Amino acid sequence: MKKILLASTALVATAGVASAQDLGIALTGQAEMGIFDGGDDNTQFFTDLDVTFTMTGESDNGISFGATIDLDEATDQPDFENPSVQGGENMFVSFGGATLTMGDTDGAMDAAMPEMALAGGSLNDDETEHLGFDDQDGHFLINDSGLSLDGVGDGQIARFDYTYSAFTFSVSAEQLNNGDDFVIGTEEFGNTAYGIGVNYAGDFSGVAIEAGLGYQAINDAVSSVGLAATAGLANGLSFGATLSQSTLEDDLEDVLGYGDDEITHWGIGIGYEMNAFAVGVNYGEYEFDGNTASGYGLAASYDLGGGLSMRAGYGNSEVDDDLFDDDGFDTYSLGLQMNF
Repeated sequence: MKKILLASTALVATAGVASAQDLGIALTGQAEMGIFDGGDDNTQFFTDLDVTFTMTGESDNGISFGATIDLDEATDQPDFENPSVQGGENMFVSFGGATLTMGDTDGAMDAAMPEMALAGGSLNDDETEHLGFDDQDGHFLINDSGLSLDGVGDGQIARFDYTYSAFTFSVSAEQLNNGDDFVIGTEEFGNTAYGIGVNYAGDFSGVAIEAGLGYQAINDAVSSVGLAATAGLANGLSFGATLSQSTLEDDLEDVLGYGDDEITHWGIGIGYEMNAFAVGVNYGEYEFDGNTASGYGLAASYDLGGGLSMRAGYGNSEVDDDLFDDDGFDTYSLGLQMNF
C-alpha cells in the first residue's frame, strides 16, 4: 500500500510539473555560499538564495507575452503588492520586432549600452560595485548608487524596443514621484525620467561587435549621454570602452551647492574565456567639480558543470574629493554559485 501511495504521489507531482510547463511557467533558482568582505575589513560568511518565476504565452494572432517575478527583489520592497510601485516583477508583450516591457527593467540608455564587466563573476558583485564602475544609466548623485537615473523614482520603468536587422532602438520613461514633480528643497523639477538609445550587435570577420549610444534625462534637472562598445574575438579575448557625461541644470546645481555642472566618466574592460575558465577586469573613473572617484574590479569563475561554479571577485575604490574623506576601500568575495 505504501508503494502505491508513493507512486501516486510521484505521479501527481510529475503531472503538476508537466502541467506548469504546458502553461508556460518555469521556475529557476540560484544559491550562493562563501565568504566576503564588504569594505569594512571584516570577513564574513556569505549566503544568498534567489528564486525566479517566468511565465510566457502567445495569443491566437501571434502576440507573445510574459512576466517574470524575482522573489529576492520582491521581498526588498515593503509594499511590493502595490501596483503603483515596482516589486521585483516585469512583464512584456511582443509582436514582430516590437516589444513593450514594464516593471523592473532597464531604461533605454542602460539597455542600449554594454557594460565593462566582460567575463567572470563574483558572489558579491565586487567587479561592478566599486566606485569607478558605471551601470550605464546616467549620473544623478541623489539615489541608488548615487550615479543613477534608473530607479530614481518608483522603480517602474516602461521601455519600448524595436529591432531591425542588427539594430535595436529603445525609448523609456519612469515616473519619479507617482506623477508629481520631483522636489529637492523648495525647487520643483520634472516628474519623469526619459531615455532613448540605440544598440548594434553583429559580427565582422569573426569579431563579435556590440555598440550602444544612449541619452537619459529629467526635465529641468539633469541630462546624461553615453557611448560604449565591446569586441569579442574567437580566441576568447574581449575588450571594451565607455565614455559618458551628465549635465546638471542651473537650479539643481544651486540646490545641491555644486560649483560645476558636468559629471564625466570613462571606463575600460578586458575579459578572457577558455573552456570552463573565465576572468575579467575593468577600470573606471568619475570626475566632478574637481573631485575624482575611481576604481577597478576583478572577477574569475570556473564552471564545474551541472550548474555549479567557483567564483572569486575583488574590488578597489579610491576617492579624492571634498564631499567625503580622501580614502579608499577594498571588497572581495569567494565561494560557490549553484544554478537550478
